[in-house]
Amino acid sequence: MYLRGILENSIFSKIQRQLLRNQRFILHLGSSYALLGVNMVSMFLLTPSLIQHLGKEQYGIWLLLFGITNYFNLSSFGFGQTFTLELIKKQNRPKEVNRLINTLLFSLFIFAAGTFPIFLLIQYNLQIFKISAPMLPEASRSLWLIYVVFFLNFLSQMPFNVLFSLHKLGLRNGIEMGRVVLNFVLTWMIIHRGGGILELSAASVVVAIFYGIALLIVSRVFLKYEFSIRHYSAKLFRKFLRPSLHFFLLGLAMQIIIFSDSILVSSLESPALVAAYTIALRLPDVSMRLIFKIADVKVPKITTLYSSASWNGLWLLHNRLFWLTAAAAAGVSILLLLLGPHIIRLWIGPDFELHYSLLLIFCLNMFTQSVLHVPGIFIQSMGMHERASIFSMFGAVVSIAAAWYFSKLFGLEGIALALCGTQFLVGILVVPQFYRFLWLRLRDQSLALNLFRLK
Repeated sequence: MYLRGILENSIFSKIQRQLLRNQRFILHLGSSYALLGVNMVSMFLLTPSLIQHLGKEQYGIWLLLFGITNYFNLSSFGFGQTFTLELIKKQNRPKEVNRLINTLLFSLFIFAAGTFPIFLLIQYNLQIFKISAPMLPEASRSLWLIYVVFFLNFLSQMPFNVLFSLHKLGLRNGIEMGRVVLNFVLTWMIIHRGGGILELSAASVVVAIFYGIALLIVSRVFLKYEFSIRHYSAKLFRKFLRPSLHFFLLGLAMQIIIFSDSILVSSLESPALVAAYTIALRLPDVSMRLIFKIADVKVPKITTLYSSASWNGLWLLHNRLFWLTAAAAAGVSILLLLLGPHIIRLWIGPDFELHYSLLLIFCLNMFTQSVLHVPGIFIQSMGMHERASIFSMFGAVVSIAAAWYFSKLFGLEGIALALCGTQFLVGILVVPQFYRFLWLRLRDQSLALNLFRLK
């Protein structure tokens, strides 16, 4: 009994030490999953009601309008990512903090204002997306409101990135959950009162205002900074340009390759088919985002290990994340291929036209992208994204051309094959850079690039 007690205490102490050592990771990962869980519940409850209430065409237009304004987020030119990496290093230097924050904020405002002429051009040419004439006026007015949502969320990048840099992911995710819940409540009320996409767009503006204010207040609690044009630094702006340019090119390419589906389906096929494409994508896409979080929450640690030239630590972290991600992605892919059709019909309704071939394409893409995401997040966190941006821009051109060509042959499945195939192609061209980089540095320390070495 005595020896048993010692053994139990020893095991308990070991588990307790391990939990304390990984407390931040558990909090960040847990809150990230909680956020995605809230998003999933909201999506699963609202989507059938939105399709039933709005109809396939209006629902497709609703997705299309947000797809259009998502492109305006690229106008940040990657400054947010560069800012985050810099703030992680300089958060204990108040003067540098003020320079970083004000340079980013004023730059974001100017970049956002610069999108207005492009917005007007799209606004007065909405008919190119095959929107029916009776729906054009409401779609046009809704796009104005959704553009305001973009502007507010665009400026909210600053406090959003501050909380990330301070390792306050749990708190930031809590604010995100509040936004999702508020959006759910307002959307549910509008649906049951007979509102359309114009009222839904107005509700999105309200949510964006509360979200931005909450981020701003909380970020200033944990990091003391002030807003003043005198803190703006033209020198820092120029310093940001080169690394940010490649973040911008990477973001632009990924926007085209990953988030162009609603625009391409609407332009090449019909707004009414956006729903069929999107529903087949939902389950694999949400699952992929859940799996991505395994590596995403380690971005601050990756940056810290890279800054301290801890190459062995980086490789061990990569291996643990790689195998955990691969196992999760394989298991989820198999489950979705077996149970996905039943879940979708139970979710949307038995009469919903499911394209199983689309589901198969998206599940395979989910697995490959989840695995490639691990070295990809290391490349981005270590500031080694220049090559990735070049290959991604090449992939963006290929994806649009391939989507046009294959849509003529295979319809919706052709668009899915083009976009997913391009993602895979870009990934396998980019990730060898990371492995070569670490292989050279581990070799200098007489260590091998062994994927099975975990500690």
